[in-house]
Amino acid sequence: MRDYADGAVKPVVDLNRVERLLILKVSSMGDIVHASPVAAALKRAFPHLKIGWVAEDRHAGVIEGSPCVDRLHVVPYRVLKGGWLRRESWRAVRALAREIRAERYQVALDLQGLLKSALWGVLGGVPIRLGGHRMRELTPLLMRRLPLKENPKRHVVQQYLDAARLLGASGEFPELYRSPEEAHAPNPPVVFPLFIPDTAVASAHAKLSELNALPRFISMNPSAGRVWKRWDIARFAELSDRIEAEWGVPVVFVGGPGDKPLEERLAQLKRQPLRSLIGRTNLKEAMAVVRDSWVHVCGDTGTAHIAAAFGTPCVSLFGPTDPDRTGPYGQRERALYLRPQCTQCPADRCVRYECLQWITVEQVLEQIQRTVADSSTDTTPRSASSSASTP
Repeated sequence: MRDYADGAVKPVVDLNRVERLLILKVSSMGDIVHASPVAAALKRAFPHLKIGWVAEDRHAGVIEGSPCVDRLHVVPYRVLKGGWLRRESWRAVRALAREIRAERYQVALDLQGLLKSALWGVLGGVPIRLGGHRMRELTPLLMRRLPLKENPKRHVVQQYLDAARLLGASGEFPELYRSPEEAHAPNPPVVFPLFIPDTAVASAHAKLSELNALPRFISMNPSAGRVWKRWDIARFAELSDRIEAEWGVPVVFVGGPGDKPLEERLAQLKRQPLRSLIGRTNLKEAMAVVRDSWVHVCGDTGTAHIAAAFGTPCVSLFGPTDPDRTGPYGQRERALYLRPQCTQCPADRCVRYECLQWITVEQVLEQIQRTVADSSTDTTPRSASSSASTP
């Protein structure tokens, strides 16, 4: 591996001699999607490698069934949320630790950089543990840091892939990594190895048919993990009403069971009939709905990255967070972002959390119109294992 300081090759581990590698990326939905190309890159470079992945049960479905992940180890988040000192929690921890140990992983690659991820490499008895992302909390004591540089404007997908490149996987190298023979080599595509079973697709389409939303519809997700990442629900209602009334295109809302209060507000605010699958799909079905949308509209949330992974056009609305770094990969031009116009907050952080609400319905509608016009000329098929070109 090449070191940033002097360009010298300093091997950490030869994956040609490794049979089993464990990826530690336990949450969240979008982060797991962003990290998934690492599994694809490692499989492409080392076809013999058996790859395991540790993820929390609330997000594990995103990577479940991936053709590049041989074993998925599920962390019982709901059990551990009550505290690791409870008897039920200790039983769950011991059971998962035994499961990981039984696989005899030789290398663990932590792409989370938190104690909740690093511990599974230790408890799983993995002898070589490498930190491939920002290492926080006590993680520097539990693993070896890979010589990666943080760049706030470099997309996290590429930052994760830097770790794979340092382990020998081919790809787009930063200039400091590239040898003369690599300098002119073609870059392979960034592959998001996500999988949706046919049964989930059929079930999702049946539910869409009940809403009279097929064959062409726009999906919207009004939710996000944090309140300040949520665009005003009244604007989602107005936006969907205008699309349905002016374009005659059905709009279907998606979300989890915890988003039912948002569904209730939409029902109160909308003038057009509400088409909603909020709380009515499992994760794989929701992925199918997003994938098969004409356009997906949402904030900074997991479905934005699922859409991008499958090549579905995504109009995303960003507030304090930077779409250059964490936006839908390869779709920066479709992200609406007004934070740079703010003169009230410090340049390095947001304190007022107002800029997301500066985005108007008219601006979003115009971006959807441009996106629809662009997508009408795109004949690239969407598949269950999709790839996106490196931007």
